[in-house]
Amino acid sequence: MCLVIDTNTFSSVFNRNSSEHYHYEPVLDWIQHGKGVIIYGGTKYKKELKTANEYRKILTEFKKKGKVIELPTEKVDKYEDYVKKHDCVKKIYPNLKPDDPNIDARLVAIIKESRCRIICTKDIKAKKLIREKPLYPNSFKIPEIYSNKSQEKLLLHDKNIVKICQKNKKDKYGNKREKLNKKDRDAIDRDLSKL
Repeated sequence: MCLVIDTNTFSSVFNRNSSEHYHYEPVLDWIQHGKGVIIYGGTKYKKELKTANEYRKILTEFKKKGKVIELPTEKVDKYEDYVKKHDCVKKIYPNLKPDDPNIDARLVAIIKESRCRIICTKDIKAKKLIREKPLYPNSFKIPEIYSNKSQEKLLLHDKNIVKICQKNKKDKYGNKREKLNKKDRDAIDRDLSKL
């Protein structure tokens, strides 16, 4: 399963002491123990990562272990610019100009470039924008939004593994992904326990 984790859910997914971790624990388990792969990219997302230092360290460790795919910045940024100018954005963000940083077009761009089928976000407006079919190419499968444990069996499933995330293969960017071995899981557990 490939998934986008919005920076506003990092604490819920990675911090075991978070009050919302119970609902997002299956996501972390799927990444650590299963076929889960995190996808991100683009200038805005990377900028947000810089302010989330403790979680950036976790993502760096996952990336070293082949559990993170970073999409090409140029592609994500280009599609993000397209989304910001689309009529759907005006409907959801009526009082904002297309260049306003509060428009979460980066998530749609990451989804489109990766064909990812699962996203974790708490942002209400971003959820609406993500579901806008006109923002995607024809026959594009709109992603599901993971928000609580009741969705675990429906969403954290092999059918949501897209081509870019297939097991034991290199993606088109040269990243190899595999399940984590016990040594790697233990190393990441140590990092997670420091949050």
